[in-house]
Amino acid sequence: MSEQNRITVWRVVQASGVLVVMGFFLFETLPILNPALLFLLLWAVLLPFRGREGYGAVLTTAAILTLIWILSTAGSVLAPFVLAIVLAYVLDPLVDRLEERRVPRGVAVLLLTVPTVIALALMVLFFVPSAVAQLGEIVQGFPVFIERVIQWLEDGQSWVARIDVPYFDGAQFVEQVQAIDTDAIVAFVQERQDAFGQWLWNTALGLGRGLSSVTTVLSYVILTPVLTYYLIRDWDELMVRIGHLVPVKRQEQVTTFAKECDQLVSSYMRGQLTVALIIGILTGLGYALLSFPYAATLGLVAGVFSVVPYLGGVITLIPAVFIALVSGSVAPSLLKVVAVFVGVQIIDGSLISPKVVGDSVGIHPVWVVLAMTLGGYYFGVLGLLVAVPVAAIIKLLIGYGHERYLASSFYQGTDSKLAP
Repeated sequence: MSEQNRITVWRVVQASGVLVVMGFFLFETLPILNPALLFLLLWAVLLPFRGREGYGAVLTTAAILTLIWILSTAGSVLAPFVLAIVLAYVLDPLVDRLEERRVPRGVAVLLLTVPTVIALALMVLFFVPSAVAQLGEIVQGFPVFIERVIQWLEDGQSWVARIDVPYFDGAQFVEQVQAIDTDAIVAFVQERQDAFGQWLWNTALGLGRGLSSVTTVLSYVILTPVLTYYLIRDWDELMVRIGHLVPVKRQEQVTTFAKECDQLVSSYMRGQLTVALIIGILTGLGYALLSFPYAATLGLVAGVFSVVPYLGGVITLIPAVFIALVSGSVAPSLLKVVAVFVGVQIIDGSLISPKVVGDSVGIHPVWVVLAMTLGGYYFGVLGLLVAVPVAAIIKLLIGYGHERYLASSFYQGTDSKLAP
């Protein structure tokens, strides 16, 4: 056997020994291992392969998977930090405008940050608990709603029984509704009202593993304002430093892509947040002027869900119609709901959205709904905060992929390997 072959065999034996020892090591440390530690270990193992083809792709893939794991496990802890980043991103252009008017940056940051943070703190400390309590009261009215539906069906029993629709037996439906035990429903709702209210509160705050309500509230009320201030103060410098981290050969390409993302995300976030705020105020005022119950809560619901275009008004209709049906005067209450809904939609469609957002958003509402649904399902409040930026990035990447596909030889039919 030649000397070269002996060296090769010896290296294979050494590598096998290292892999075996590493396997036993990982097996023994399995209880304390997590993706973050494994990523560091992978990085250390791949150091000898720096500069080789595939090195960057492997590390990038591992980093993305590690980040997803961190978001899913520590989302509630990171939510105040991400909220601070979102606030800094939204408020930075306004700070820049004040700075252009010779207002010191520190003073401009305080002028914009303090009112915004105070408003958010008041919402978390007062409006959200009040809304949770009122939603619990609305849920309590569900048995009354069932009783009224049964009464309406009994009054129109002969009409319902004559309904001729495939797979629907009107007479059988009336019997099934009449068989509902309203007392059992009352007992069920009362037993779970506290749990329902606590679930709404936890969902609003984004409580996570081992975190109490007090800890979470303090993190939002104290930590977020401090982080927001320092982020906005140093935002421009941070962006320059992040830009310098991009490899020189890729800086132009990455900078162009980042500007497109910024234009898309900023158009959506700043425009739609303004629209959501106006719709929430208009909805609350509309119901309040018409003396409709729970006007503030309905306005809050409309404002929160209006972050997704056209969704706030539709979502608000559900509790509003329910409240109208369990009220003392059903017909006038339903007319109030219709009046507020139609009025707000007309103002939004003809005045607010065209003036504030215009045609610059570029993110389809269905895409936003899908992104926020998946983000909220997998990562909670943190997922809702990052859903729109991630959706914008994915949209741009899909656009680039689509353009490359249309320009490819495969699509053009010029691929010599596929030509007959």
